[in-house]
Amino acid sequence: MKTCLNCGTSNLDTAKSCQQCGTELETKPKTTSRSKPTIKSHSPEELVEALKLTAEILAKRQADIMFVLDCTGSMEGEINAIKETIMEFADTIEKDGVRVRVGLIEFRDRLINEEHRVLKINGEVFTNNPNLFRQEVSKLKAYGGGDAPESSLDAVMFALRQPFDSDSNKVIVLITDAPPHIPDQETQNIEEVVREIQTVGIDQFYLVIATQDTESKVYLKLLSGVKGMAFDLGKGDDFRSRADNFKRTLMSLGKTISTMTR
Repeated sequence: MKTCLNCGTSNLDTAKSCQQCGTELETKPKTTSRSKPTIKSHSPEELVEALKLTAEILAKRQADIMFVLDCTGSMEGEINAIKETIMEFADTIEKDGVRVRVGLIEFRDRLINEEHRVLKINGEVFTNNPNLFRQEVSKLKAYGGGDAPESSLDAVMFALRQPFDSDSNKVIVLITDAPPHIPDQETQNIEEVVREIQTVGIDQFYLVIATQDTESKVYLKLLSGVKGMAFDLGKGDDFRSRADNFKRTLMSLGKTISTMTR
């Protein structure tokens, strides 16, 4: 039905004029015009602020990486590999847009009075200068260790107490060819370490261990509730061969860390 706008009378759809007052009826419905979308222009100051915000977001991709390294007599190849590969390792991560700092704790066997120790680079635990880090690693010596198990879990607990940046991904990399002492001087069981990893809020945890060694498989429990994975350390007593294998592992590890860092 068509409604007359003059008198309000209802008329048939086919009617051209109102049957009551004779007023011509509209043949097309009124349409409302739509405003065209406008493109907002930004001032130079607004663009600068937007760029700053983008830079701040990118800067949040940061990682503090603490190596927890077995420095007993059998680990000479791995010590040399870290020294020789740390520059490439850091570059691999930073090329993916992650700002990285590195640190290292050396450990042996606390049950025979071989205490763990954190490297200090210009008095600091972490450094963003891989060259200075390399210089300090080159001073490490592979010796000691006593029996097969080492104080790796106590060393991890020590690593958890280090000054990680609250704005960075907290990353721990445990490297050892030996099973852990259970109990040790500080830790009574591996579950205690797992709880502390979760309490501290470690973001990524990596193992470089003898994955085929039955006694070393207990380390896999450390990955509970945290992003991470286990890499195989390699076999044999040929330090040079193991060092080459470990270099490749470090490069794979660097790529994994950069991918996992958010």
